[in-house]
Amino acid sequence: MLIAKSQYVPILKWRQGEYQALSRLDDQDKNAIVPLLVIPPIEYDFEEKRLKKTVHEHIEPFPKRFCKKWGQEKALIDFHNSLENAVMDSGAKIIHFIFDELRKASCTAIPVVNLSRTEEFIKDIKQVVIKDKRGVCTRIKLSELMGIDLSSRLQALIQYLDLDYSQVDLVIDLGKPDTFEPYPAFSKALVNAIKKIASIEQYRSLTIVATSLQLATIRRPGGEVIRHEWQLYKQLVTDLEKIRIPSFGDYTIETPEFSNQDMRLMKPSGKIVYTGNDVWLVSKGPVFRGNESQMNDHCKSIAGSVHWCKSDYSYGDKIISDTSLGIIKASGSLSTWKQVGVSHHLVKVAEQLSMFHAS
Repeated sequence: MLIAKSQYVPILKWRQGEYQALSRLDDQDKNAIVPLLVIPPIEYDFEEKRLKKTVHEHIEPFPKRFCKKWGQEKALIDFHNSLENAVMDSGAKIIHFIFDELRKASCTAIPVVNLSRTEEFIKDIKQVVIKDKRGVCTRIKLSELMGIDLSSRLQALIQYLDLDYSQVDLVIDLGKPDTFEPYPAFSKALVNAIKKIASIEQYRSLTIVATSLQLATIRRPGGEVIRHEWQLYKQLVTDLEKIRIPSFGDYTIETPEFSNQDMRLMKPSGKIVYTGNDVWLVSKGPVFRGNESQMNDHCKSIAGSVHWCKSDYSYGDKIISDTSLGIIKASGSLSTWKQVGVSHHLVKVAEQLSMFHAS
């Protein structure tokens, strides 16, 4: 599976807001996106003091839902580390269950492996790779990129999987760096590290992923937040041009981490995160529960801003427009409004990349 430099590689948690946003994309946008999907950990029931689901209950719906929501488009599939060696009720490893079911449905997916995985998991990955003959995606962290032994570790992994570099998609996941600025200095450090990766030009694809969005630090009523990862990417394209031009990825409007907090104690605010050319516009209000009508004002704020696209730009934009005009009631759930933000973000970034690489 070849990921073109103009294709967008968002890292998405496989939760309702995210997979519903994916399913709402039109065919043109789907073709422009290769999502890296992370199957989340099983949620904990703090009241019952146990996991909310068994491994089987958590994993069993995934293959059918993936095919229904994403179809036969290209995708990369990763797992939260708590699921690494989990098994279904039948005793089958979850990775084998998932890829066996996807194979039956002719859905196209490539497994993701990182250098910190156990030998047992990597052995399971190898079995999937042998069956599907689609290669593998290797996802490395910023700390690993800066390590002195990265090339040898990658070489050992690829050799064990009986692959060559042309069968490997390399994703460099910077996560959420402490700072991105100055962009030229950060880019230079990354480029120097990337240059040291043996045979970097031979990998099937190279993608740089990062995020700078920290919603927890944004106070009411919100405001504009610079999309530092987008600014860094544009600098990297210039600095890496003679080596190879990478694809771009981010975490959409989410954070890399999975929350494991007791939601009974949490009081999340009502908000909309709307992606502009170089910033996010965040409209943030009081606690969402019991104040769902606030979303009408948030929608009016977004639709009246200089960053507003148009009502038919994406599914999310349609919801914002209809809510601001009173066509639909300002209610829904937090997942609904995450879907709205993710939907717009996916279309916006896909369009940006297409225009950026066409210029």
